[in-house]
Parts: sequence; C-alpha cells; structure tokens
Amino acid sequence: MAASRSPGPRTGADSARARPQPRPGTPFQRIRWFEVQRPCLGLFGHLAFPFCIAGRRTTSLGPTSLGRRELSVSVAVTGATGFLGLHLVRELLRHHNRVLLLSRRNTVPAEERVTRFLQASGVTDTRLLELTPRLTSVDIDVRVPQLGLGDAAFQQLADRIDVLWHCAGNISFSDCDEDVWRTNVDGMRHVLALVSAGRREPLVCHVSTVAVAGGRRHGTVREEELDASHGFQTLYERSKYEAEVLLRRWVRLHGGRAAVFRPSGLITHHPTYPGRPRHLLQMAAEACAAGLRMFPELAAPDGSLRVPAAEGAQTNMLPVEHAAFAMVEAVRRRPPRDIDTYHVVNSRNTPMTEVAAAIAGHLDTPEVHLDPRPGPPVSPAVQAVSREFGMYTRWLQVTRRYDDTNLAALGLSYPGRPTVDRDYLRDCLR
Repeated sequence: MAASRSPGPRTGADSARARPQPRPGTPFQRIRWFEVQRPCLGLFGHLAFPFCIAGRRTTSLGPTSLGRRELSVSVAVTGATGFLGLHLVRELLRHHNRVLLLSRRNTVPAEERVTRFLQASGVTDTRLLELTPRLTSVDIDVRVPQLGLGDAAFQQLADRIDVLWHCAGNISFSDCDEDVWRTNVDGMRHVLALVSAGRREPLVCHVSTVAVAGGRRHGTVREEELDASHGFQTLYERSKYEAEVLLRRWVRLHGGRAAVFRPSGLITHHPTYPGRPRHLLQMAAEACAAGLRMFPELAAPDGSLRVPAAEGAQTNMLPVEHAAFAMVEAVRRRPPRDIDTYHVVNSRNTPMTEVAAAIAGHLDTPEVHLDPRPGPPVSPAVQAVSREFGMYTRWLQVTRRYDDTNLAALGLSYPGRPTVDRDYLRDCLR
C-alpha cells in the first residue's frame, strides 16, 4: 500500500493564528500563513499517553554501496544529540559522506557528544578517526526566529541543506512549561522558515509521536489520522499535534515534501554511559521512586503497591535502534512526493503488567498489582501522586494500538526480536 498522503487533519486543523507579522524582507514572509496561536493552558480534553522510549540494532557505519547522488546529498539533523537524534546520526553516517549537526549550544560540543555515543556503541578508535571529520555542527536554537543566527548565517545554512531531519523537541509533561510550546511549535515554524529560505527545496523528515492521537484510549489509530476530537491532556501532546498541522499546511501551500514519523515508546537495553540522554522508561522509574520517597504510605506493609489500571492496559515500545534504521531506510526506499506518514511502532503491544514488573524489580519493590476493580476511596497521598506524576499514571488507562501499514509495505516493520518483555525492560533500566 502506498504511504499515506493526507492533505491535513480531519478536525481541529484550523486553530487561531493571530501572531505578530514578521518584518518585511525576512524569510518568514513566505510562510506566515501557517502560524498558530498559543493555546490556553489547562483546557485540554482527556488523554492517556503511551510513553516514547527506545531499543537496539547494530549497524555498519558505511557508507557502503552508495550512488554518487546519495553521497553528495547534504543532510542536517536538529536535536542531533538527543536520545533518538544520536541513533539517527549513526544511521545517516552509513549513507552520507557528511552529516550536519544542528543543536543547542552546550559546554560539550555536539561532535564530541556524538563521538561519545559512537564509542559507547562499539565503534573502534580507528573507525572514529574516519568518522569524526564527516561531522560538522552549527549551534542553533529552534525556539527563536532564524534559529538564533544572523541574516547571513541563516541564509548560508538554508542554502546548504538537501534533507533536514527535524528531531529537536521538548518532551516535558508539565502544562506550565512554556518551553514545550516554544520548542515544538515555534520550533517547527522556524525550521520551515529555514527550508523555505534556501535554494535547494529540501525534504523535511519530521519526528512526531504517536501521542498526536491525543486522548484516544482504545481502538486502532491509523496512519492517515490526525484527529483532535479526543482532546489533549498535556501541552506536549497538543504541541506535537500543532507541529504536524503546520507541516501539512506548509506542504499543501508551499509545495514542499515531507515524511512524518510517529514513533511509539523508544527504549534501549544497552548500558548507559555518562552524558547519555535518558529514555522515558528510565524517567518513569525515577518518577515511581520519587513518589515512594514522598509518600511511603502508598506501599503495603509487605512493600507491595496496588495501582488502579484499566483492564488489559498496554503500551507500545520499540528498540530505538530499529526505529532509527526504519526511518532512514523508509526515506531511501520511497522518497516522498508530497507528504508520507509512518507509524514507527512494535506490532506487539507491551502489557502494563510487564512494565510494572520491570520497574518493581528495578526499585526492589516486592510487587506492583495493577487492579482494574474499583477500589476504596482515593487517599490524599494517591491524589497528591496523581497531581505530581499524572502523566505516568494515565498510561495505565490505555489499550489503543497503531496501524503501521506504510512501513510494512516497505518491509520495515519491526521483526519482533528482541522481544520487548519484562526481561528486556529490566535490561533497559540497568
């Protein structure tokens, strides 16, 4: 089946767009028709968000068997030093002579952070000497116009990009974090300004999330759907939805080309190293540990926990290594003509009982009971935990699944090995 080419979302696509107009003569004049107004915080509908985490695949770092055209393509990656971004860079190095790292200024340069990751991935020192000259970087800030660059630097950057992988994002679950909207929505607007300003008409590969399904808890979410009718519980989910709206409008009105990738929970079972970005399963385990420290009365006398959950609660998790491979390979096998959308997911959902068992083992908690039966009145401690860590507890109310027809048509569905079960998840928490 051909990749979906939806002209836009079915509902909620035309949110208000009253924003200050750009100065005459700037690149933003060309795309101000897709600007979106910031939402009022706290007015979202109901949602349970399946986490976005990561896993593993070993690859050669080529380039191998490449045509002259592919070698010469200029590829840039925003968010190149994030959890998924690092894996994308590794995959892109297999197919391109050079990769441009676009990331926020840090005390550790982007090239050095990528080098640390490659070393931790088992790349030899000899191979690193060959790879590092193929990495260059530009310090940017997607939250501000022109990515924080001057006019000349911005135009120079725009003119050198053939393919832009937009991986930068803020995954904070706080509705009080204004940086979420600035990074995810304003960031998309500023990235589209960049690709609109250059001479090369680049392909945009946007990393979205299955969380754009919003408050939908059950059933199967199709790749062609972008539906706000179920509402949003967090600013993060709303912001990723609005970013897709912007991108689809840009493709439709500007004549651009894009691939939208919606990964599920990306995890990895490979050991961490100093400075590696955390994945969300690690963050969830840390939240559980913090909740128990704050409210020790939540535990039963034997140390076990009873947690309310929906019958058959499940989530979708995928090794990050396969996700990065499938994304890069999908664009190689089917270059988009307008816009293609892919769910990058595991064909097997993971029962939340297995997730709970893995976290309990990591925390040395005797057992976590997921109980779908109505319980006694909620205690003040449980109410406080729901307020403090509500995003994590909402995972326990979800049973939805995801269609991955488009990746399957390219032979890129997850092969199912390694199996994402409690043993694999425990390895992810080492």
